[in-house]
Amino acid sequence: MKGLINQPNSSIKITEQAIEFIINKTKNHSIENINADDVVYIETSVGKFKLKLFPEVAPKHCKNFKRLANSGFYDGTTFHRVIKGFMIQGGDILSRDFNPDNDGMGGPGWIIPAEFNNKSHKRGILSMARSTDPNSAGSQFFICVEDAFHLDNNYTVFGEVINNIHIIDRIVKSPTGYSVAKMSSKPVIPAGENKENWVNLTDPKTGKEIFSKIPLNMNPNSYRQEQQRLLNSDKPLSEIIIKKIRVKPDDN
Repeated sequence: MKGLINQPNSSIKITEQAIEFIINKTKNHSIENINADDVVYIETSVGKFKLKLFPEVAPKHCKNFKRLANSGFYDGTTFHRVIKGFMIQGGDILSRDFNPDNDGMGGPGWIIPAEFNNKSHKRGILSMARSTDPNSAGSQFFICVEDAFHLDNNYTVFGEVINNIHIIDRIVKSPTGYSVAKMSSKPVIPAGENKENWVNLTDPKTGKEIFSKIPLNMNPNSYRQEQQRLLNSDKPLSEIIIKKIRVKPDDN
């Protein structure tokens, strides 16, 4: 397929035309029922893991996920959002394009209604991401790396990790803009330091003011803007690529 460009140490980036091709291919892919022995195989750039689905409580979400997975929609996308102690999120086709700023904004071109159920968001749970509209899920999903019961009855749980759960721990430990910028900051300017050599920032997760020392020969305003941009980003600095997702009978 035309429109593919390989960049070293990253996923294969594709053009808007190539993305449209994938979306149309997925739309034409048949919607399959979930078989009793179906499981989800996810292969990433840092390892493979397996999940089971919950069609008994979220049939539309499970069928939608199987359609997306088996059409190849997810292949080459990334886990574009990782939050330590919370979850990892992926499934956005726009993580494959050349614009790094639109990751998290894409979908397959359709939405599915919420199927909130009695499954809790415990560690290892697969759930569907959405916007503020409860009925806006499309292709993006997240996996809880820790219990997140505050999400119960607000997001649709439709699966759970059953094999190699340590892979999601490896993914969530990936350095992000936030973690790197936070590591180089201080809660207060150290005693004896010249205040003019420091910039004040806002930690987006706590709302608290923090401080970062300006490197030599760097413009303070430019440094402040760059550090705040990093703090606002939960994207891994090195891409975690979803090589392939397939829903098929368990081969043990």
